[in-house]
Amino acid sequence: MIDWAAFAIVAAAALVSASVVVSLFAYGLRLLNVGRGLDADDSPGVIETTPSGSVTVVSGQPEGRPRWATIAAVACFALCSCAVLFGIYLIVPFFHAS
Repeated sequence: MIDWAAFAIVAAAALVSASVVVSLFAYGLRLLNVGRGLDADDSPGVIETTPSGSVTVVSGQPEGRPRWATIAAVACFALCSCAVLFGIYLIVPFFHAS
């Protein structure tokens, strides 16, 4: 006979854990994209000529991403990796059988 209560618990745990892992990965990707200026135009910036005749391009967008965004993205990816490794630990009996 099938234990439907246990089946429902496993199904709910699988749904919640899959949602958490996917959300963490998506947040990590989003944080890696902070500071890239995707909504701005793709123009290279303003071309300036110095009195000596040299030409420089001054970017209209800030370069790189903030340090906090990189740290948060790495933390999201680390938590995602930990969740996946814990799931593998729970599935493979070799890791926790005595």
